Amino acid sequence: MLPAEPVATWQLPDRLRYLKRALLGLVAVAVAVAALLFACHGDRSISTSVLIHGSPRAVWHVLTTTGEYREWNPMIHGISGDLREGNVVEVDEGMVFHPRILAFRADSELRWRGHVWIPGLFDGEHRFVLEAHGDDTQLIQSELFSGILAGRITQGVIDQTVDAMREMNLALKTRVETRAAGVVESLQ
Repeated sequence: MLPAEPVATWQLPDRLRYLKRALLGLVAVAVAVAALLFACHGDRSISTSVLIHGSPRAVWHVLTTTGEYREWNPMIHGISGDLREGNVVEVDEGMVFHPRILAFRADSELRWRGHVWIPGLFDGEHRFVLEAHGDDTQLIQSELFSGILAGRITQGVIDQTVDAMREMNLALKTRVETRAAGVVESLQ
């Protein structure tokens, strides 16, 4: 008599059932994560402004003299690269990123678009607009956040950005107005 063949406790149909359950579990997790991200997602726009006693040209000069940012700018520590439409520059806000300049219109608009890690995850389009109001300039600084992580998940980052933009606006106002006062005093 021949020895009995060992009975396989893990037969092919069992393996297929296990694989099917595992795949269904992974699909369910992926759908749940996608639903959560969709529910929490929402493009968000923020805007701040300040009235500066000075011409758009004077404000533009301080705004685009990026080599002096460390002296006065509490938000952006530096920008390396040529501020020209289409160029990629390096912006240091404590975290370094590399946005592309979308608009560079002397005395009126500077706008760039950057992202964190990969495009589409958490993107920001930052904009500075200068509007003449008699002898003064209205600076409007805004940012549109988009991407999968934009919205409720990153609300704290967005709130911090609003505060930082307000601080930068006031520092820019002080810088422009102090320089203008210095010029007037030296002429007297």
